[in-house]
Amino acid sequence: MLLWVRDDLDREQARAYWAGPHAQLVARSPGFREYRQHHFAAASPGLWPATDRVETDIPDERRIDGMPEVTFQRPWSPLVGGKHNRRVHEDERNVFGRTIAHLTAPGGGRWFRSGDHRAVRARVVVLLRRRTGTTRAAFASFVHDVLGPALNRAPGTLELRTQVFMPWAQALWDTPGVAHDYPVEHQFHGMVVLGAADRETLLEVLASSGSDAVADSLRRHCVAAHAYEVARTYTYTYDGRPTLPQQQREPKPRLDPVRRSDIPTPPARAAETTSPTPFPPARLVPLSGNGAEDVVIDAEGRVLCGVEDGRILRLDVDRRLEETIADTGGRPLGLEVLPDGRIVVCDAHRGLLRLDPATGAVETLVDMVDDVPLRFCSNATAAADGTIWFTESSSRYDFEHYLGALLEHRPSGRLLRRDPDGRVEVVLDALHFANGVALTSDGSALLFAETNGPRLSRLDLGTGAVTVIADNLPGYPDNISRGADGRFWVAFPTSRNPGLEKLATSPAWVRKLLWSLPDALLPDGPSTTWLMAFDEQGRLEADLQDDRADFHTATGAAEHDGRLHVASPQHRALLVLDLGDVAAGPRRTPAGSTP
Repeated sequence: MLLWVRDDLDREQARAYWAGPHAQLVARSPGFREYRQHHFAAASPGLWPATDRVETDIPDERRIDGMPEVTFQRPWSPLVGGKHNRRVHEDERNVFGRTIAHLTAPGGGRWFRSGDHRAVRARVVVLLRRRTGTTRAAFASFVHDVLGPALNRAPGTLELRTQVFMPWAQALWDTPGVAHDYPVEHQFHGMVVLGAADRETLLEVLASSGSDAVADSLRRHCVAAHAYEVARTYTYTYDGRPTLPQQQREPKPRLDPVRRSDIPTPPARAAETTSPTPFPPARLVPLSGNGAEDVVIDAEGRVLCGVEDGRILRLDVDRRLEETIADTGGRPLGLEVLPDGRIVVCDAHRGLLRLDPATGAVETLVDMVDDVPLRFCSNATAAADGTIWFTESSSRYDFEHYLGALLEHRPSGRLLRRDPDGRVEVVLDALHFANGVALTSDGSALLFAETNGPRLSRLDLGTGAVTVIADNLPGYPDNISRGADGRFWVAFPTSRNPGLEKLATSPAWVRKLLWSLPDALLPDGPSTTWLMAFDEQGRLEADLQDDRADFHTATGAAEHDGRLHVASPQHRALLVLDLGDVAAGPRRTPAGSTP
């Protein structure tokens, strides 16, 4: 579909709406295998090499703002989802002044190379106009059998897709309030999407298509080859599932389980409900909102947490005072206080954010990684130079549907790094529900948790080596925070669930059947309040567990001034523990673990 934004809208604001609310709507259309948005450069004079008798310079009046590209799962998929499609049509008038839709018949498109969104950093969309007198069959043969193979032979080609359009019919996409005029002399009949590692390589690939044989065939079949430079390509549906975090309650995505045989038998400690040492004295601190998933302490000793309605709260625990310092507009999870007093917020709906507590201003640091939405931003830690390390628990499931990732047992978690200049890099992927993360005291290494590991690992930032430092943990680790004397607190929402782990080797249909049930009927571990402290090498320093009726499912903790502040997404309160000498005992390794 060729798109022109409304003339009465600022172009960048319109593009932001297209990439935001409109994408949220379209990406959830039934029947999509893939949905991408190609945002064309503001100035695109035409990148195709000059060819006699072929229009390669793009006239100003032919400017196009962008093009969504949809691949359907089945030939009849365009016919399903009528009610949802009407919502999409109605939303078009909010951003577009004109749209022109094209359909490709089954077999009318070819993916020579599907493209890797992490490797393809430069793209061009080439729109082709058939020469009068050229049959559709001859034109299709040129696009698929001559032009496509010629571009595919270029060593720099990383992505190549060709399409030949069916005859245009306005009735196929005659949305209200949007123009659909398409003069014959402006019409296109085919398309090539070409991607390379960078713009220089992309231009080299295009130049290679100027061979005499290809140019001669182009002249015989086409009167125009308009190569629009793509500024950004966003992938919003991949392999039949949306990549966007949900902003309102959405149906469960499909489960695609894998068999996993690397989960060890839980240690004996997993079956116990209280710790070997007495649980410290504790008291509840009420909150005005429910569901604090993490908790941190600022430079003045005040407690910060985010609740499920999007607010960030700041508390004076002793005086029982609370204030709202910001609202992310999403679902805040992990928090981290920066050296300058600002706060990093991992928001499940909005990505990696930075909050100024003095003004309440919230800015987005990362919402896309390699032009794919950040799906489930979980926890973060920051170095003194401004580098932020953060985790994405799953790239396949939302926070609201996290149980799907645990049932599926497909490693889709990632550890990422945002440099001070804004560059984002995927450091590790294929992690089993990446979660808590914390830097060592000297900043030379990083500890991170895999909830579905269940284990703690250490990443040496100098060598890049990863070492498992605490394996086969008795519970599922969540957030990690650095405490006093170099120890790290790890929150365990629940102890190990043998039933859930046995499902890892069960047939796919069993887990799909379970996934179709209401969440309340899915297997879950026993309610417990459990925290452990480890040193930087993974040796156990403290083990605190209690079978409490008033507080359970601990997901985050922060130590300050001899007290441990504990968060839980299940309660409208924090739990504050008076540690005393609880961490002074001998170091030991949890049963069944490997330091």
